[in-house]
Amino acid sequence: MVPYQTYLLYLTIFMDGLILSLISIPRIIYIAKKRKLFDVPDNKRKLHHTITPNIGGMGIFFGYIITIALFISPESKPELSGFPQLHFIIASSFVLFLTGLYDDLASVNPYSKFIAQFMAAVITIYFADIHLTSLHGIFGIYELPRVVGIIFSIVGCVFITNAINLIDGIDGLAGSITVLCSLCLGICLVAGGNVGAACIAISLMGATIGFLRFNIAPAKIFMGDSGSLFVGFNISVLAILAVNSYHPGSPLTAVVHSEKGMLIVALSILFVPVFDSFRVFINRARKGRSPFMADRTHLHHLLLDAGFTHSETVVILLLSNILIITIALYVQDENINIALASIILVAMALFSFLYYTRHKRLAKNHALVEQKNDGNTVETESTQAFSSSK
Repeated sequence: MVPYQTYLLYLTIFMDGLILSLISIPRIIYIAKKRKLFDVPDNKRKLHHTITPNIGGMGIFFGYIITIALFISPESKPELSGFPQLHFIIASSFVLFLTGLYDDLASVNPYSKFIAQFMAAVITIYFADIHLTSLHGIFGIYELPRVVGIIFSIVGCVFITNAINLIDGIDGLAGSITVLCSLCLGICLVAGGNVGAACIAISLMGATIGFLRFNIAPAKIFMGDSGSLFVGFNISVLAILAVNSYHPGSPLTAVVHSEKGMLIVALSILFVPVFDSFRVFINRARKGRSPFMADRTHLHHLLLDAGFTHSETVVILLLSNILIITIALYVQDENINIALASIILVAMALFSFLYYTRHKRLAKNHALVEQKNDGNTVETESTQAFSSSK
């Protein structure tokens, strides 16, 4: 296809995913309310206060899957973008969508979800042969033997799938992070010349933006596992494709200067959910708990405890992710381990500031409660003294 036809295809795919999502989600909300398919607040870990449908992932999935089925071909054709591994990605997405939907409606234990994630990753990483081939010097590791690359990619794919699933805790957060990741990875794939993979990223972005129309606080519907699992999986695969699609001479080299730079940029795009999950898993393991045991220690919980609203929390985490991406672009030409360390140090500095802010807020609230209790005690003693004098 000539360039203008390619960009017209991208626009058509984006609009198709967006419109299908916008049309389907109000009907999903209607059916969910009629059939009482709600996420009920528990006044503990769940942060919403009203019963809300939790199967919004269906709208994202419909918009995404119908769009890629219409516009992406498993064979290279002049009028369509070709992507030979498409059927593997569709199969994996179906596995995770159905697993997530079952969990939203009837509950699935974490280990069953993990098995489904592993199966989906094997289908795409092994059978479609989409995997990392090099770490470009991270921890001194360069070329990866095929078996090692496949195993490493499966583990990474499962981890990122869980990371997106775990960050889906407040209105608009998982959807906004998905839009940012799919936008940035889509740009890398477009500039790298991988039209088929770029179309997948763009369709996912369009469908997710349509969902966000109903998920921004106060949310009318939640993404649920039906959305977060297959969305997280697709983002992980797109990240691998973006790294593998880099080649010298493409327009992408104007921004990303090397293959190692592309790996650093891909990691920075995924950094907020990955950093949050690593931190939470380590904390849970340190306390002798299962890493899959839900709690209130995620970044969005800490920001809410620090006094920010749902919308403010989403904006802060998005801006933090954009800052990390900007730093990655700035340090990409340094030694890859120094570049990675720089990103981690910035993330730790931001987290330390957040932790300090939260601590001050909680201490202030505690002082106000104690002051109120002291006032109530004084008032009670005065009343008792007055009663005794009578």
